[in-house]
Amino acid sequence: MKFFIILTFSLSVILFQVANSITLHDIDVPHMVVIGDDDESDDVISLDCEYELEDNPTYLVVKWFMNNNAIYQWIRGQKPSVVPWFRDHVGEIVETSTEPNHQYRGLTLINPSIELDGVYKCLVQTENDSKFKEEELNIVDVSNFTIHFDHVQVQNETHLECSVHNIYPEPIISFDPDDEVLINTTPINITKLDNGYYDAIAGAVVQNVDEDEDKFVCSIKFDGLPYNINVDVVSSADAQTMSFELFSILLISSLSRLMF
Repeated sequence: MKFFIILTFSLSVILFQVANSITLHDIDVPHMVVIGDDDESDDVISLDCEYELEDNPTYLVVKWFMNNNAIYQWIRGQKPSVVPWFRDHVGEIVETSTEPNHQYRGLTLINPSIELDGVYKCLVQTENDSKFKEEELNIVDVSNFTIHFDHVQVQNETHLECSVHNIYPEPIISFDPDDEVLINTTPINITKLDNGYYDAIAGAVVQNVDEDEDKFVCSIKFDGLPYNINVDVVSSADAQTMSFELFSILLISSLSRLMF
């Protein structure tokens, strides 16, 4: 009899916990937000936490974290709260759903900046269960960057140098010749600035194969992100000949002044 009572009690606890379990389907966090690109920029970033409850729990709380730091909390039956240091990045608190168990499960981020770059986690808790999911939000800021792509032709080779200033996140510079042969590249030199942004510079030597015109492309990419910036220059054999002839004329003129 004693064994039967203990077994019955154990089964009741298990069934009670299952009845109050949480199913966390997904969290809605954009993979990438671009600042400064008119075609890609977002003024607001919406975060959402999609879950289901098997039963109506007596206690329900939804918490959001950024890089494991709490930023937002909603306890059912109360108004949501945002931690003070993060308030400038959270828009007006509005209902995500009219359903009481989902009323303030999400939030809206405003004023996008590189400070919002990181891993976001949604945690859903009841008195008997707890589930969480996390996703990474990548910020790309090209709002105030500059890029320079220089080339110098030396006989049948072209020496390339590509530099980018004040960009985020850490860039990858590569050269994509059209039909030319890439002879060698200079390792990229990256500097992290005091404002958290990056400067970078890299070089390459390309063997020319087109007698009339050569096109060179400098590509700025970001590790694992579907966003890149391309800039190209065209080196014309005629332009190089004209530059050489002009240099020769200037040299002869300078020598003539020295002799006389």
